[in-house]
Amino acid sequence: MKELSYSVVIRTLGNTGLKYKALLDSIAKQTIQPEEIIVAIPDGYELDYSYGNERIVRCKKGMTTQRAEGILAAKSDYILVVDDDVEFGATMVEELYQYMIANNLNCCLPMEGVNNNKDADTIDLKYPLKTRLRSGFTGQIFTSRRKSKYLDVLTLAAGHKVYINSNNLDTCYLCTTACFQCFFIETKWAKAAHYEEETWLEEGSYTSYSGYDEPVFFSKLNKLGLRMAYALRTRYKHLDAGAGHRTRSKLEDKSLRYFSIARNRTVYWYRFIYLYQTSWFNKLRALFWGGYSFINWTTWTILINCHPKYYKSLKYMFLGYKEAFALMRSTK
Repeated sequence: MKELSYSVVIRTLGNTGLKYKALLDSIAKQTIQPEEIIVAIPDGYELDYSYGNERIVRCKKGMTTQRAEGILAAKSDYILVVDDDVEFGATMVEELYQYMIANNLNCCLPMEGVNNNKDADTIDLKYPLKTRLRSGFTGQIFTSRRKSKYLDVLTLAAGHKVYINSNNLDTCYLCTTACFQCFFIETKWAKAAHYEEETWLEEGSYTSYSGYDEPVFFSKLNKLGLRMAYALRTRYKHLDAGAGHRTRSKLEDKSLRYFSIARNRTVYWYRFIYLYQTSWFNKLRALFWGGYSFINWTTWTILINCHPKYYKSLKYMFLGYKEAFALMRSTK
């Protein structure tokens, strides 16, 4: 097998403490060591921990900007892209690379869960009935019962959740979107996404949280022909530091989350679902499911926030829609 040349790209604010150290320890014990570790950190921020061999990339603060700058700086053939609050076993990179080669993939991802759990032959990622009913109504999750080679379906309603209807961990299911926390990708493909062009994701007037950054990144690459899949037996653990979007209160967190969802999901649907359709029939389908998602999610959000103390959150949601329509009008 060809000798593996890869970079590790990390985005961080330097404030996740021991969780960041757990990531560095995971990298240090890999059976195949990276050629370089690139840390994208904003000006004015410093790292809690460092092994001294990282290449620091200074840039503006922002989830999209930092990820884009890290990818652009990479020089190796492959990139392990990770957030600053994950940890994994010593063989993870080796397993992902072997899985990519065996299945002719351009991108491969581990599953979130217990590190290197090889005991179980099955996995159950099905959502509870209550979650499926709510998510189906709001247009956030649509599951498919048809037999498919795909792990997940990127719906016309702009849903992007990952699910699996099969329990066969040894089958390679292609997927059209994935989780940004941890993935392994050929560098030429990562750069082909031109993610640096998508800083609109974090440029809202009220939040720098980049909601829907994952489907934007992978939609662009899928249009170019990317082949991607999860290595279902390979695990990583998300330590969930939440450092990138801390707020002063739960109400503020909810308000900014509603703003980001309303704004970014609407623009994502328009730019990467509706405009991608090549026939009038598919455009009508995209309009129907986009409208379904827009109306139902908005209705649901209003219903669960019918109290004066939550009116601020609803205000932010409608401000998000306002900015989304302005961005849609500016799209050529």
